[in-house]
Amino acid sequence: MLENNVILSIKGLNKTLGKKHILHDIDMECYGGEVFGFLGPNGAGKTTTIKIAVGLLNIDEGTIEICGYDVSKKFEQAMANVGGIVENPEMYKYLTGRENLRQYARMRGVEDEKRIDEVVNLVKLSNRIDEKVSKYSLGMRQRLGVAQALLHKPKLLVLDEPTNGLDPQGIKELRDVLKHIAHNDGVCVVVSSHLMSEMELMCDRVGIIANGKMIGTYSMEELTSRSNGSAAEYIIETDNAAKASELLSELFPCRVSENNDLVISVNIENEREEISRINAKLINSGFKLYTVHRTENKKLEDVFIELTGNKEGDGQIG
Repeated sequence: MLENNVILSIKGLNKTLGKKHILHDIDMECYGGEVFGFLGPNGAGKTTTIKIAVGLLNIDEGTIEICGYDVSKKFEQAMANVGGIVENPEMYKYLTGRENLRQYARMRGVEDEKRIDEVVNLVKLSNRIDEKVSKYSLGMRQRLGVAQALLHKPKLLVLDEPTNGLDPQGIKELRDVLKHIAHNDGVCVVVSSHLMSEMELMCDRVGIIANGKMIGTYSMEELTSRSNGSAAEYIIETDNAAKASELLSELFPCRVSENNDLVISVNIENEREEISRINAKLINSGFKLYTVHRTENKKLEDVFIELTGNKEGDGQIG
C-alpha cells in the first residue's frame, strides 16, 4: 500500500444540519489496497460524513476528492469510481439476486454478463443467486449488496455499518470478502462502525471520530501498542494495603483499590524481577502476602473509549 495512492481525500469538511454544527473540520485520507475503518460512537458523525462523500448530502465547507476528482466540481467523474451501501442495501425482493444485479448493471452501463458471475463468486452467493431476494437472510442481502456495489469495478467501496444485524458467521464471511477485495484487487474499502472488536479483525487502519471531530488516524499496530502499554498492573492482596502502598510508593506507582487491595504498576521489560523485588520487600517488612495476580492489558475497546469519551465531547454530537 503506497501513501501516494490516495483514493479518498477529505479536507476541512464542515456540515451544519438545521442549527447543529455536525462536522467540524474533518480531515481524512484513505488508500487503495486497504480496509479503512471509520470508527466512532453512535451519533458521532460517521454516516453524515459518508453521505457527503458519496454525494447524498451537499458539502457546506471543505473539499472531497475521489481518485483526484473534486466531488463538488467533477461529480460524475468522482462518483464513477464509487460503490457503496449506506444504511441498508435496497433490492427488488420479487426478483432473484441475479435479476437485481442485471438491473443495476444496466444502470451502471455494465454489459458483460461474466462480471455478474465474478462478483457473485466473490461474495460466495453462487448457490442462491437465482432465488428470489424475498427468501434471502439479512446476511445474504448484505452480500448481494456488496456484489451490486462492486459490479462496475469501483476504486472506492464505502459501507456504512455493514455488519448490523449479522450473526457471527455472517460477520466473518463479510469480513473475509472485504479484506480480499482490498488486499487482492487494490480497492479502497471504507467501513464505518461503532464496534472496535469488528475493526480490529477487519481493518488495516482506523480513523476515529467523536462529537463530529476527528480524534486521529491510527494503524492497528498503533492501537494495539496503546492497549499493551509499557507497564503491567498487578493486584496484591495483603494484610494492610494502605501501609504497603506507603512503603512502595517511592519506588513504584501504586494505589489502594476499592476492595482494599494494593494495585501496583511495574515496567514490562523487567516485570518478573520487579514483582519478585516487591514481594521480598513486603515480606521482609513484616507484611502478610496472600495473593499476587496480573490484571489483563487494556482491551482495544478500552482504548477506543478513552479516545472518544474524553474532553472531545463524550462521543455526542454538539
